[in-house]
Amino acid sequence: MRHVLVFAKTPYAKTPYDRWLAGSGTVPVIVTAAEYAAGYSHLPHVHAFPAYDTNQLVEKTALRLAREFAVEAVFARAEADIVRAAQLRELLGLPGQHTASAVAFRDKVVMKDQLAGGPVDVPAYRRLDSAYTALAFVAEHGYPVVVKPVSESGSLGAAIIRDEADLDACLASPWRGTSEIEAFVPGQMYHVDGLVAGGEVVFVHPFRYLNDCLSFRDDDWVANLPLTPQDPSYDRLVKAARAVLAELPTPPQTAFHAEFWITPDDRLVFCEIASRTGGGMISAMVRHAFGIDLDKEWLYAECGLPSTLGAPAYRPAGALCIPPRNGVLERLPTDGSGPGAGADAGAGDGSGAELPDCVREVTLTGAAGQEFHGGVKSGLFLAGYVVDGDTEEDVAANLERVAGWFSDNTRWRPADSSGGTA
Repeated sequence: MRHVLVFAKTPYAKTPYDRWLAGSGTVPVIVTAAEYAAGYSHLPHVHAFPAYDTNQLVEKTALRLAREFAVEAVFARAEADIVRAAQLRELLGLPGQHTASAVAFRDKVVMKDQLAGGPVDVPAYRRLDSAYTALAFVAEHGYPVVVKPVSESGSLGAAIIRDEADLDACLASPWRGTSEIEAFVPGQMYHVDGLVAGGEVVFVHPFRYLNDCLSFRDDDWVANLPLTPQDPSYDRLVKAARAVLAELPTPPQTAFHAEFWITPDDRLVFCEIASRTGGGMISAMVRHAFGIDLDKEWLYAECGLPSTLGAPAYRPAGALCIPPRNGVLERLPTDGSGPGAGADAGAGDGSGAELPDCVREVTLTGAAGQEFHGGVKSGLFLAGYVVDGDTEEDVAANLERVAGWFSDNTRWRPADSSGGTA
């Protein structure tokens, strides 16, 4: 019996590793966050930790388990686990992504250092080591600029600095870790998601963001829509993603999630890339649109198992993520009777509103009675939906329709008002 050590910072419903590996002769040894432990509790080897992202007992236990079970592979799909998994592989001499590669895909300055001057345009940038650096950068490049952590995901901690007042606010309360400053790039944002197996790109597809990655700051939704091969941006984005992968120390097996802008003057500009699947509902959308489970296929590649990847059979589908507002959630549409209800549909005191018939999958992360404090990052949401349609235009309209339906059937109250405790 073979074993794989899995850093599992995801709910079981999203990553059922034992089901994926059933019949393969490979058993997962799970290291997970305390909040996800219950979902994996039926498995024989599960170790859960509070404060998972920063708890160094995670690494200590992972090393012990890897040696105890003589694991042959290490798998990690969450941004917080990319480097710790790479370090473990390197320490044990296991195949897969090692530390230098992981850092290049996680540290946005190291990433851009390796891409600057290459085939894809990179915005002006600098590691933000002091206020003096910020002032010098603004003096050279002018406003607006963007300040963001070098190693977070989902636009967490990112800020657009449009004037001196914004800069003062940023400097008065800086991000607790290392940040970078870069020139603001206007334009439409896209992402390209795919899979590398055996050192080859075996799946790649570009998508357009509806709204943007900072929409959660305004309690607004963000959505993802595939481009058709006929779209004039399709080939440009695929070529750019391949070029970035070729420039970076890309591991032989990895999913990837790359982001680019196309500016009003038609320049394609790199934003960032991660060696993991995209957050939010992106993996679910890819599964519905192409019949491919990127996380499962990535796990198989990491474990040296035969791929189940067939020829993609495309059908239009999009992903919608709706963040929580600031207040107490009094009512949430949780009807599971419609055709779009799936295993991920949540529970709670819902409105009973019937799901729009275009919804194919639902993930709800909260329930009535909970208090929220607005959106935290673009990949974390209160409600996630996969939506389909006959064409991409239909899907885009349906995404708007579902967002409106959700808003109409959800009720909030201020946290300090009467009406019960949160």
